Amino acid sequence: MTTRAETQREHDHGVHTKYTTLMSSKIMETRYYEGCDREGPIRCIFLGEFHPVAGPKISCQFPEDYVSKELFDAISAYIIPKPQMQKCTMTINALGHKIVGYPIRIDNSRYERNMYLFNLCFVCDSWSKTVQYEPVVKKLGEHLTIMEEETGFVSSCSTKLPTLLAHLLHDLNTFRKATLVEGETVMHLKVLEVRKDPVAVHDHDVPVLVASVGLPRPGRPPPPPARAPEQSQEHLDVDDDEPVEVDMDADWDLTTRQLLPYINGYNHISKIASDANVEKTLVKSCIQNLVYYNVVMLIPVLMFNNMYRATPKLSRLFSDLEMQKSCLSFITNDCDTKEKPNIARVAGVLCALQQGSTLRAVCERHAVSAAQFDVRRLVVFALIHGLVKCLRRFPVYVRNPSRPNGFSARADALPAAGGVRRLFTGLHSVDEICCLARVDMVTLDRIIDEDPNVAVIWR
Repeated sequence: MTTRAETQREHDHGVHTKYTTLMSSKIMETRYYEGCDREGPIRCIFLGEFHPVAGPKISCQFPEDYVSKELFDAISAYIIPKPQMQKCTMTINALGHKIVGYPIRIDNSRYERNMYLFNLCFVCDSWSKTVQYEPVVKKLGEHLTIMEEETGFVSSCSTKLPTLLAHLLHDLNTFRKATLVEGETVMHLKVLEVRKDPVAVHDHDVPVLVASVGLPRPGRPPPPPARAPEQSQEHLDVDDDEPVEVDMDADWDLTTRQLLPYINGYNHISKIASDANVEKTLVKSCIQNLVYYNVVMLIPVLMFNNMYRATPKLSRLFSDLEMQKSCLSFITNDCDTKEKPNIARVAGVLCALQQGSTLRAVCERHAVSAAQFDVRRLVVFALIHGLVKCLRRFPVYVRNPSRPNGFSARADALPAAGGVRRLFTGLHSVDEICCLARVDMVTLDRIIDEDPNVAVIWR
């Protein structure tokens, strides 16, 4: 027999389990929020239509009964909207669900009301980003319109619809693409990545090819395997930094073809425009487009009097064997050495980079020679992977009361001194000042060093 104490313990355990489950679900509900920029899986796909007698209804959905009749009745005016909203991508966020649809209206005398209204919709979580599904829903709606006009595939409540919806839900969630075959009609669907707007490109930025054009991005881990639907119930993370494989024989536009030979990881935008004889605005526009598609990354101008600082990501070089192999291959590409350097020696050079020590000083201290490996390619490699950070110099003019003029006679005698002084505001780095004032770094350094009222901020 069960004692009263045992019964009480079982009751307490059941209450605790229910409370834990409830709290877990609450945490899961509040973990993400609208605007968190997370991609969620497609929870359900349904086909809504306007029945001539019953009015708006769901004719088919997968999984079944995911969208209840009460929920559909509450939003049916937006699923089957007014004629002015037909063939427009619509997103409805209500009652804990975000629904993406593309309502269609077909006018034909063969229908009871001389028209047929339907809408194929994707249902996601309310916090999920769904803009990537809008082109898919639109393409599906237009494809079903053609099938309906030719064979009445949608209005006849085809028995193939449930299978089609299940196939769509599985493939789009798992592989982010799907292929639909109906008779002789084949349609390919793919969920495209919606990237963030690229950063502005400046005259002093140095583009580096990070894909397979000229300068492959080494050490990149292989893409993760396709996720099963049960693994993507929380969210779908998309790697925005995944490099794109680029074919040099592809049909590039003329500007890109003209610029590619000059993108070597060392030339800044102004120099590329000058060497390629291309308008600078076109160069910036082209580079910005390549940055958007992760073909190009922007890094600071590489100079031996620059200071670099190692970042916490440098530890990856000690544990990632693929990165070590790629690094050694990359930095010895143009060297005549028969024996590749030890990764410990390369890592030692990167670890020695710190504020207060220029790149030239580090190379002299570690006796790095061009015969061993190309230190410039090492810095480019480290900047691409975030192993080091470049500390930029920002000159600031601070007027000294004891020197009202602020500048020495030698500094005033330099031809470019007058145009440079107005840029000493602390907002422009020395790289940017060189491009804006059209002076070389040696001249700028003389202006800064010989003026006691100019302070330099490193950041």
